[in-house]
Amino acid sequence: MKARLLFLFLCLTWNGWADTFVPYNPDSLKKGDWITLEAVHYYPYIAPGIKEEIPWRTENIRRITILATVAEKTDKSISIDYTLENLYDCHNNKEKHGFHYFDSRYRQDFAIKDNISDKRILRVTYDRKSREAITFDKSDSIYSYPKTFVPFGVRQEGVSAYPGTFFQNSLNLNRQLLPITQNILTGWKADGTISIAPDTRIVDASFPLPPNTEFTCSNYGLDVSKDSTIHKKIFIAYPTEYKVGERITLLLTPGDSIVEDKEAYINTHIYHYEGRGSEQNNLQYNTQRFSYYNSEYGNISPDELKKSFQHRDSLFQTTLEKDFKKMDPYWRRVFELSEQYFKGGFILRCYMFKTDKEAWYDSSLLDWQAPPFASVNPLIDNAYRLKNPYSAHYGFFLYMYATYKKQELKSDNLCLNKQNITPQEDYLLNKQIFSGYPKYFANGSNLTYLMYNKTLHEIEDDYKDFITSCPDTSLTNEVKRAYNKLLPFEYGKNIKETGLIVTDSLHLVKGSDRKYILLYVSTPDGLGGMSLQTALDLEKQLKTEGLASIVQFELYAHFKAHNAKVVKPFKAIPEKVEKDLIYNKGFSLLTVLMREDGTIIHRDFGYLNTEPILELIKKDLNREDKSFNDFMKGFKEGILGALLIAAIIGIIYYLRNKNRQKQERNRRHIRELELRAIRSQMNPHFIFNALSSIQNLINRSANQEANKYLIDFSRLLRKVLATSEKKLVPLSDEIEQLELYLKLEQLRYPFSYSLTVDQNIEPDAIEIPGMLIQPFVENAVKHGIAPRGTGEIIIRLSLQDQLLIIDITDDGPGLKTEANGGFGIRAVTNEFEILKTLYNTEIGITIENRQEKESVSGCHVQLSIPL
Repeated sequence: MKARLLFLFLCLTWNGWADTFVPYNPDSLKKGDWITLEAVHYYPYIAPGIKEEIPWRTENIRRITILATVAEKTDKSISIDYTLENLYDCHNNKEKHGFHYFDSRYRQDFAIKDNISDKRILRVTYDRKSREAITFDKSDSIYSYPKTFVPFGVRQEGVSAYPGTFFQNSLNLNRQLLPITQNILTGWKADGTISIAPDTRIVDASFPLPPNTEFTCSNYGLDVSKDSTIHKKIFIAYPTEYKVGERITLLLTPGDSIVEDKEAYINTHIYHYEGRGSEQNNLQYNTQRFSYYNSEYGNISPDELKKSFQHRDSLFQTTLEKDFKKMDPYWRRVFELSEQYFKGGFILRCYMFKTDKEAWYDSSLLDWQAPPFASVNPLIDNAYRLKNPYSAHYGFFLYMYATYKKQELKSDNLCLNKQNITPQEDYLLNKQIFSGYPKYFANGSNLTYLMYNKTLHEIEDDYKDFITSCPDTSLTNEVKRAYNKLLPFEYGKNIKETGLIVTDSLHLVKGSDRKYILLYVSTPDGLGGMSLQTALDLEKQLKTEGLASIVQFELYAHFKAHNAKVVKPFKAIPEKVEKDLIYNKGFSLLTVLMREDGTIIHRDFGYLNTEPILELIKKDLNREDKSFNDFMKGFKEGILGALLIAAIIGIIYYLRNKNRQKQERNRRHIRELELRAIRSQMNPHFIFNALSSIQNLINRSANQEANKYLIDFSRLLRKVLATSEKKLVPLSDEIEQLELYLKLEQLRYPFSYSLTVDQNIEPDAIEIPGMLIQPFVENAVKHGIAPRGTGEIIIRLSLQDQLLIIDITDDGPGLKTEANGGFGIRAVTNEFEILKTLYNTEIGITIENRQEKESVSGCHVQLSIPL
């Protein structure tokens, strides 16, 4: 009980420290600001199993997503352009068991003639004082689209007997927009909430929206001593899975207020939550108790599977009615659908391992007209899918269904010679089997899987096709992340390019390519007997083939160091290597065969599999032998003479340039020393500013604030010193350092700030010179905040044409025209010149007063860094 009270106290204390939300208002709008809003129409007929109290459902609903962008702003008026982003229409048919469906995001699946997406539909000019609409500039906005009939359930080809698969529909977008546009500014409340019209909601904006959901939880592992409490208030438009740290994912609904029971985790290592929205999260982290896992699914009979499903259904329904009866109806439907997808996928998986397939057909389990296949609709149900691996059965079903259809293809009499499907054929078949979102979801998952099991070169064409054709950035970003993570491990790359810590112990030999290193790292606890036996068998095979002397084993597994003598050739994996592999690279198992100079010729991310190792070594040796024989043949034919002449010319060229290169090295060395000198001056400069802040707090007898400042300042100082010797640091470290600095400065001055990073930026993957942004933010505090004791600082990071753009603005009086900034800015400006010399990188900078172009005062600094 004490632990729970302490946790709640920490939550309340943390809540006091949380960032203060500063409402945006119509006067804050500037050119380029945007708001995404959604007009919703609920069809009167309710689909089976769907109730009106689910406002975020995807059945029997039409959603029009509109982008409102500020086009012009003057002292008296403001003009906003309205464009169509997406139109989704799903209407249940009373007479037919199915839906009439359309989604403009997947235009290629529908015969669309008229397309006005991304084109301006309406421009409305508003009076800034009254906020009333004064002029309307309309364009032709009749949107015609075909609604395809989608039968409910999963069907084989040719099963549907419904005539007429689609009908044409039209919508007057102007008529839909006019009620919305009338109130977009007049309905703007003081707290930042925007009330527009009935059945219309704001879903996103270029500026912070008022928080409507909050949670308090801990991002920790099994070691509770390293617990860190996280309290956040956020805005969400729909039910969503929100990732908190590395381990925790919360299921959130607008209006939720969730608090984690830390005491339950300390005592049982079970995630448990309280408050509104707790039920769906408690069920998510306990779904394993319903799961039917049977590694012997190849031996299970239809009757045994039926009994298992009956037991699972009974347990699931009892749990829902007893423990989770107050769950939000949207999340209840999510878990109910997930159950159906689990059963359908599991039935298909069992069936494909059977030789007596007729018995499974006769069992009624594989009946396309009965549950679980007839109770789902993958084309529409994607909105209800979960990503949690223990409860995300939508993707599992799609994968098994695609595998099932491809197995049918291979067993076709006309395809007897097609027993193996290439990755390219697999990708194309998925495009034929699925439509809409399922097509891209399946191909995205399939491409990610193939990346780990094939070389990236083999699937390059499919990768490019997917990235350019998929309209869903959440899917393309996942595939891009996997591609970029695996790229350093490609054939021909050097192991040093991967950045793995374990490479430091490999003793690579520069220029050597006639000996090999086999690296295997296993982070799961213990060492399986199969992996050990595989390694021992490989040792014997290498000796038999006479290759033992040219292959160096570097095999690591997770166990105590003294056990390494017992399980040779394995070694105990160092803790730093294990953390690097799991947390930094995202791998638990890794096999790499490389030449002794680190050139990769094979990689695998599963358990140790040495089957291809011998053949790869022999093949690589033959390549080297063939090359050597070609050289000897060329030598006999007189090529040696030409080589000698080329060598003499090369020596002369080398001697002539040696002195020049030496001078260039000396010059670069001097510039590097200058760079270090500047940074060594910048750090004390930063420290003196911070000490001045502490002195100010002590003089005001604010001892408690001074004590907290000292603690947080020591954290910041450690980060600054840790990065001061590095030439480049991750952008994520620089952002974290900035936020810590600004929060410390808020103890002195009650100002607000916002730091926004565009979604297409991956901070962990971008490196920039350290302490690059800090001096400009300090300058904003010094000149924009300190003179008045309050104000606002806005920092935004974006990508434009391979440039990282960093905008820093404040609302202070601005800089005097004769001022060149403080020491920090002068030092960074000098650093830019040195970095240009060292790395041939042109870092752009502009500093201007906002009053020169805007109706407000302040300073605007923009940095542009080539990537």
